[in-house]
Amino acid sequence: MSADPKFFHTADGVQLAYEDAGSGPAVILVPGFSCIAAHWKFQQEALVSAGYRAIAVNLRFHGPSDFPATGQRISRLGADLAELIEHLGLNDVALVGHSMGVSVCLSYIDLFGTEKVRSFAAIDQSPKLINDETWDWGVRLVDWSNVWDSVNGRFAWGDPSREPEAPAHVVNLFEEVGGFWNFPESVVPLLADHFAADWRDVLPRVDVPTWVSTGRFSPSFPIEGMEWMTNALPNASLSVFEESGHCPHWNEPEKFNGELLAFIKSSTV
Repeated sequence: MSADPKFFHTADGVQLAYEDAGSGPAVILVPGFSCIAAHWKFQQEALVSAGYRAIAVNLRFHGPSDFPATGQRISRLGADLAELIEHLGLNDVALVGHSMGVSVCLSYIDLFGTEKVRSFAAIDQSPKLINDETWDWGVRLVDWSNVWDSVNGRFAWGDPSREPEAPAHVVNLFEEVGGFWNFPESVVPLLADHFAADWRDVLPRVDVPTWVSTGRFSPSFPIEGMEWMTNALPNASLSVFEESGHCPHWNEPEKFNGELLAFIKSSTV
């Protein structure tokens, strides 16, 4: 499923695109850095078939959304998410974020609380990316000494050798909708802001049911960090997908969707 995009304008004049399919309780799908709304195809189809309204966002600087000279901050992306929820008149949404999309959701909750959120699913994203004396479970190999080189592509962070080979259905998805979004150097401030953020203090305020998921072979984050995050959240559970890396919603979509739907159903009034 890849619906024709719809558009709305944010308060700072940026046009953002999103896909909106199905009817029923709303689920907003927030992709990570370099991913687009169409990359949620497997989840959109499952959600719509199960009677949900699947809304997939193209963040600013991504896909058919505008690429402005301003707003290269996770906080601005969190505000964009709030404005989309307001634009659509939603009051009871399930948020699903992957990678940087998790940080966008946490930024939204930090700024606006959970009044309009009924549940939150976080896919393979540490609440803090830079490793230091207070945190050992950020992005593999990244600390304050090399973060600028990391975001500029001069330092190979993470461990790509851990990532399982993409299954045929993922290869087909990329052939159908396009692969990762390419960015010029001008977008480096957004990635730097993402790396520098620390959301650990927000987690205790996520007072809605939360599901944390990761892949056994995540090239980015140790499982210990995902366990810590789950324990820091007031009402959370953790799933580890044994045949996945950073993207269990791609590598194991049937199993992932089954657990996602069960989680959303359990938290839907």
